[in-house]
Amino acid sequence: MRSRNLFAPDGPVRIFFRNPLAVVGLTIIVIFALMVVIHPLLMNTLWAGEELIYDPVFGNDAPIVELVVVEEVTDPTREIELIEARIRDITSNLGDVKEFRIQPAPPSGTHWFGTDVFGRDVFSMVLYGAWPSFVVGLSAAVVAAIVAVIMSVASATFGGRTDRTLSRVSDVLLLIPAPLAMIILAGGSTGDFLTPLNFGMTYGLLAGASTAAIVLRSHALSTAQRPFIDAARVSGARGWYLARKHLIPHMIPLAAVTMVSAVVGAVVAHGFASWLAYSDELSNWGAIMFTAIGFASLQGTLAWNVLIAGAAAISLFCAGFYLVSLGLKDVAFRGSEERRQRPGWVRRRENRNVGSLV
Repeated sequence: MRSRNLFAPDGPVRIFFRNPLAVVGLTIIVIFALMVVIHPLLMNTLWAGEELIYDPVFGNDAPIVELVVVEEVTDPTREIELIEARIRDITSNLGDVKEFRIQPAPPSGTHWFGTDVFGRDVFSMVLYGAWPSFVVGLSAAVVAAIVAVIMSVASATFGGRTDRTLSRVSDVLLLIPAPLAMIILAGGSTGDFLTPLNFGMTYGLLAGASTAAIVLRSHALSTAQRPFIDAARVSGARGWYLARKHLIPHMIPLAAVTMVSAVVGAVVAHGFASWLAYSDELSNWGAIMFTAIGFASLQGTLAWNVLIAGAAAISLFCAGFYLVSLGLKDVAFRGSEERRQRPGWVRRRENRNVGSLV
């Protein structure tokens, strides 16, 4: 029998931390959580009085250099092409020596990740972008888990018409993947409504009622056939009392895995919508990537430092939650020790032993 103590040798906490990838993922998430706290702390301490430099939206600190306006650039460090010079200063002519601001600027001691095309500090933007990503991800996770658990438990508890209706709803929503649906909604007339919180909740509703509900429904139906559920029915348990006391507790581990999966999908969808400039959120990691790519034609070069910073932030953030899901799967499936006691593991172990004897 499994111990109810969370920190027991066979408890969920110990099972989770036995998975090294899950520990790595948890460490990544903690780092991003610290970023949410570090940014306002820096703005009030080290960056106090320098808001015009390090503000993630309105900051500007592009270095000034003198460049000679030429027809064709042979030395980018000392010359600038006439067309680009006139974009920045319409009065520029060939042979003029003009002062220009370097935007974007490469990483330096003042700006660890460099600056973007508007002269904003990229490091400050990445730190500030952690907050809306957490809002999107966590709101999507909570809503997806709640919706999926309610639909799956209702199907297993009441069956019949309730099960058929909820299954049809899930099948219809499955035809429109939640990430694609959110990008379409963000690009339409509802784009202004989709704040980070609303974006995450809407994504969670769509994902929870489709893929997550289908997965949890199968688990709920199998749980409803176990002997202890039959015993509860015989003793008089019915309806939502049976679901609340007996079904839902067995759905929690798998619902946790669903929550983590929803975080990954929601953050990627929100970042992609911002990358397409469908969002007014100027500090989102996807918006950081949009500024790098969208203004590349005007700058003549792609701001790789800006693009890599935004892409790496999204990738690492999602990777952290994905790795955590591996540990939660171990908990949901009763840990690696119990998996090794399953018939499949036993047969493979016996086959290896027979092979070694031969």
